[in-house]
Amino acid sequence: MVALARLLLLCLLLPACAPDVTPSAQAKTADPPSPEAKPSSTPSAAASAAPAPADVTGPLRVSTDAGVVPAARATRVLHVGDSMAPLVGNYLRPLYTRDGRNYWVETVVSSSTLEWAGKRLLQDAMYKYDPEVVLISLGSNELFDPKPERRGGAVRQIVEDTRGRPCLWIGPPLWKKDTGFIQVLKDNLGHCRYFDSSKLDLPRMEDGRHPSWTGGYRWADAVWRTLGGTESVPTGSPLPKP
Repeated sequence: MVALARLLLLCLLLPACAPDVTPSAQAKTADPPSPEAKPSSTPSAAASAAPAPADVTGPLRVSTDAGVVPAARATRVLHVGDSMAPLVGNYLRPLYTRDGRNYWVETVVSSSTLEWAGKRLLQDAMYKYDPEVVLISLGSNELFDPKPERRGGAVRQIVEDTRGRPCLWIGPPLWKKDTGFIQVLKDNLGHCRYFDSSKLDLPRMEDGRHPSWTGGYRWADAVWRTLGGTESVPTGSPLPKP
């Protein structure tokens, strides 16, 4: 017992037996970022791995000061994408703006996921509008890429640029079989929910690709229901068929 007591006393006196408390071993707390600080336009390393899949049960929802509500009740909605975006957005905008809420549409004609990710276009729009909900209409211009897997990282970057906000990716309205892009898109959506536009019967314009006025109305109505909307979608002009 005497020998054990001496050993314990010796251990307490020697630095080698004590925990390492040098500055390099201590936990370092980073200073919080400035509220005005804007992330780098360089694609984030976090976008290299696909995040967890979204919950697809029930309508898309958003947390507000009034609690968790359907996205149809959000006060700030941002809709981004290619030329397909206005075909839905022009019908949905009046549903939000008629009672003072905001619905912004930012489009780049003939754009792709590579362009939106490379130029960080959504990141810029997020800081401009600070939306509660993000709708994305991208993919129609890359359906027939022979190497669609190269677009996975771009999809992940765009999803990351939503900053975790509730997100609905409105899939392209297929007019013929794609070369694998849709599966790449679905595999990399993370927390964003996928809206399968290919299941809808959408009359087309003369180009055979873009939905007509009637097709746009049907498309917008289906998206509105996914957002939890219950009111009738305004028909706009000219009057679409029901």
